[in-house]
Amino acid sequence: MKELRPYDIKFTGLKNGKHQFTYEIDKSFLDRFPYNEVDDCKVDVEVDMNKSDTMLEFSVKTKGTVNVPCDVSNEMYDQQIEGDFDFIVKFGNEYNDEREDLIIIPYGEHTYNVAQQIYENIVLNIPLKKVHPDILSGKIKTKNREYIINDDENERIEENNEEIDPRWEALKKLLTDKKK
Repeated sequence: MKELRPYDIKFTGLKNGKHQFTYEIDKSFLDRFPYNEVDDCKVDVEVDMNKSDTMLEFSVKTKGTVNVPCDVSNEMYDQQIEGDFDFIVKFGNEYNDEREDLIIIPYGEHTYNVAQQIYENIVLNIPLKKVHPDILSGKIKTKNREYIINDDENERIEENNEEIDPRWEALKKLLTDKKK
């Protein structure tokens, strides 16, 4: 893909040792892949490559935010993500990516594209259950608030105002007397 060429790392000509590449990922990057749950994103990616004569060791680190829908309220919010992923690229007779942590590329290749690993690192660091932080704090402003927020305090007040059946009161007294 021509659009993913900026993520090609040309390793021939580089000296053996550590090399670092940085990328700023936005929604246009994710649009090139078949994942459409993210509305927007701003993720900083740092790719560290350790080159040796026989292999390339990669470490992909991501940190940023993705704008996703809440699973409870369906409101969009910015979810913080952070993660890292390490993998090795070796040389062989033919391309093989059956293992996620070991990729074999043919002898004579001069570049390796890290776009797939960046994409997977971003997507896999989005939580399975996405809950808007305002739901947890009770500050969500949505027309469906009454269906989302369970006001336990209101239920407790109503429970305390109800008269308790005297038979239950006698049973409770037996339990408290037993503890003494």
